Amino acid sequence: MPTGIEKSFVRKTHHTGHDVVLPVATITGAKDGPTFAVMSGMHAGEYAGILASQRFIQTVKPQELSGRLIVIPIVSMKSFLMRYMQLSVVDEREVHFHVPGNPQGSYTEFLVDTLWQVIKGANYVIDMHAGEFAQALYAWIPIPMTGSPQVNKRSKSLALGYRVEYIEERASRKSVPQLAAMMSDLGIANIWAEVGKNGLPAKEHVDIQYDGAYAAIQTAGMLPGTPARPKQKLLTGRRYQINAETTGVWNCAVKEGDVVEKGQFLGRLTDFFGDTIKEYHAPEKSLVLYYWSSPAINTDRRPHGYDWHNSLISLITIG
Repeated sequence: MPTGIEKSFVRKTHHTGHDVVLPVATITGAKDGPTFAVMSGMHAGEYAGILASQRFIQTVKPQELSGRLIVIPIVSMKSFLMRYMQLSVVDEREVHFHVPGNPQGSYTEFLVDTLWQVIKGANYVIDMHAGEFAQALYAWIPIPMTGSPQVNKRSKSLALGYRVEYIEERASRKSVPQLAAMMSDLGIANIWAEVGKNGLPAKEHVDIQYDGAYAAIQTAGMLPGTPARPKQKLLTGRRYQINAETTGVWNCAVKEGDVVEKGQFLGRLTDFFGDTIKEYHAPEKSLVLYYWSSPAINTDRRPHGYDWHNSLISLITIG
């Protein structure tokens, strides 16, 4: 392909009649090199990554690039335009938990398969995520460590340029989104960046997403300059989540990024009159990765078994 920027839309129609529309910018560098894919908006209310992706399209100069950069700023376009949270607006499935290969299946499977046709030639992938409208999230970078030692090392190298306090190696396949694990299996170094909170496109979080991914592309040898290497800590504990058993009103007593001690009060669930149903305490010393800042808890709504509407707080144990 000639040096330059090509902007286009990938359009396909699912057998239900619902369309998939992917905006794709392909920046072809003046020199040979790897292919790097940056994508965001898989969860449509996670805006920091979307704005960071747009910035890549506007700022990366083809004459400075070695290789090819593919940027998909909004994966879940239908959900984005409906201002929808987390799940697909079409079939209420969690896009992150599906793999390509079944385009005749659900709409979400069709979407993921369409996405895969765009990024499958990449050597590196960054998937930008954040906290949704109802989710106050502390920025950190999870790394799938389910591939070969060489792939795992390359994946970790992509995370080292982010200005976040913590990175996390995920070795258990149960803790890695299926698409990320599949890419690792295929030799594609990849990470997903969790930066941003409450669906707010704060400049601070957009900058962290952009600067971290820029450093990762430098790490791959595709852009000039020395990649940033801020001080980071490695999370090695057990990830766990506290869910409500009863519909009610959630009153959280901690915030994202807090380190809570064993037995510390985390919050309480009340009925609609404010009477306490249950109090929650930390079972171990842990870091609060995120909590549901929306008080509305609905244990009856579990589309496809997904627990988004009855989740209260997500933590990881620390020493």
